[in-house]
Amino acid sequence: MKMVWPEAVKEKDYSYFYTPLYWACRMKAQFEVVGALMKVWPEGVKEKSKFGYTPLHCACRYRAPFEVTSLLLNTWLSYKENGTKSAIMSFQWDDFVFTGDVKILFFHLFALCNNDADNPSPNEIMDYFVHIKMWNGVTLNVDRNPDVIKTIGFDTKVMADLLSTVGRLCSLKTMWEVIRNEQDLLGCV
Repeated sequence: MKMVWPEAVKEKDYSYFYTPLYWACRMKAQFEVVGALMKVWPEGVKEKSKFGYTPLHCACRYRAPFEVTSLLLNTWLSYKENGTKSAIMSFQWDDFVFTGDVKILFFHLFALCNNDADNPSPNEIMDYFVHIKMWNGVTLNVDRNPDVIKTIGFDTKVMADLLSTVGRLCSLKTMWEVIRNEQDLLGCV
């Protein structure tokens, strides 16, 4: 499909406005199928059905595997409008029964929006997102908790890449806080 007619991934059915990515998530398609659809049209992760649900909502509702859910979530978080508390908390519904690794993933994501005593610290959230390589989760954490950069202990070469990513994905205020808290990075300038 993607080789013959790449625009087909953007087509929606007439009943519910589901895209092929949405259908793939609903049918619990394998990671390779979801990955192929997203490679052709990553913006498809933002497309909403007639009822206002995204493919990520669908993956959560129908308990897609961790690999599929984390790919969708990481891509979904790459869009600034999805980094808001209301957008993130839209996944905290009664009919989303998260299990296993997906439950842990959303526990860490929801912790960025709540100040409950039982939540992991920003450092623990950072460690988790780095461990699973959810880089947009890392930048969301930095955007909400700029001081967390001081505790990472990255090599200066890695820190340059991180700062570049923070600069592209976070607010100007966050970038200022990161630089202000890591002034030794500017020592050679």
